Amino acid sequence: MSQRIALAWLQLKHERIKLFAAVAGVTVSVTLMWMQLGLMRALFASAVVFHGSLDGQLVVIHSQYEHLLHSMPFSSRLLYRLKGSDDVVDVMPLEMHQLEWKNPWNGETRAVHCYGVDTDKPVMKVPGFAENVGKLSQTDVFLFDRGGRPRFGDVAGAWDRGESVEPELGRRRMKLAGLVTLGASFGLDGSIFMSHANFLRLFPDRKSGDIDMGVVKLKQGTNVEAVQKQFQSMLGKEVKVLTIDEFKEVELLYWRSATPIGIVFTSGTVVGFFIGFIVVYQILYTDVTNHLPQYATMKAMGFSDGFLIRLVMKQSILLAMLGFVPGSVLAAILYAVLRKVTLLPLNITPERTIGLAVATMAMCAFSGVLAIRKLRNADPANVF
Repeated sequence: MSQRIALAWLQLKHERIKLFAAVAGVTVSVTLMWMQLGLMRALFASAVVFHGSLDGQLVVIHSQYEHLLHSMPFSSRLLYRLKGSDDVVDVMPLEMHQLEWKNPWNGETRAVHCYGVDTDKPVMKVPGFAENVGKLSQTDVFLFDRGGRPRFGDVAGAWDRGESVEPELGRRRMKLAGLVTLGASFGLDGSIFMSHANFLRLFPDRKSGDIDMGVVKLKQGTNVEAVQKQFQSMLGKEVKVLTIDEFKEVELLYWRSATPIGIVFTSGTVVGFFIGFIVVYQILYTDVTNHLPQYATMKAMGFSDGFLIRLVMKQSILLAMLGFVPGSVLAAILYAVLRKVTLLPLNITPERTIGLAVATMAMCAFSGVLAIRKLRNADPANVF
């Protein structure tokens, strides 16, 4: 076995330019697959950061809810009907809407996602929320997401330096009261939180009894699925009662089906696979063709077809290994750069590493299978 691997390596490095071209092709292919899959997973993961941060087990939304940027208000009376259940610890209403943020330093305007929350209930399980939510009872104050993109200005830096931050929100000057750490998503550059009263001041057309979402916190040990069915039957068809996981899936379903994100990144992954496949196939096929007389001679000396086929296959596996490592290192560097620029959760995970390693091996092995077809018919009498 070791002799066959050594022979395969000697044959590969005999022509260094072709070896370099093959490894470069596999490296580019691996990097492209890493980037496409990583970006797609990061976009989907960021899309449900808010959903996973809710401090509850059930969520009540309008039946026509599509995603965070397109919600439908419903009466808060429906949510408060659930408070009478013995299984419920508390219910927490949320309002949300896009709002114009005017940068207090350069005057540029950006859209920021605004949430109206109860000032005495920490509806979010994110750093800084429980400590600062009580401050929102003051007039014209808000909390800012430290994880938002920098296009809003150096809000977090100014706060950490003890400076006052007073941007215009919806043409109304408001004051920063603290920071939370939620994180930006694919559709949202940043988020702010304020009281229900302050929310209605910014959106006077909204009815005071309307909400966009309700979070239901259940007692420990409660059968969530059973309570969910009970509440859904109680509230009727105007709203949906979902678990946190189901709420996430609604959001992800929108980004997968209603936008081309999934198709675009999946196509890019397939393209990356075929780039590596074609490069490795061309290199191996040329190598087999150029060495056909030697292979035919080895067959005449008694070497079996299986020996020669395994020899070529080991070349393909070596190419996969030689290209996978630098491709993964390059992807890790690009991940770090993009993570800093976009604030998306781009990470090298063990599961994805194993999956892409297997895909790379399969890509090169398949190339080898096609390249050795000519080897099966190698005959010394025909070759010389």
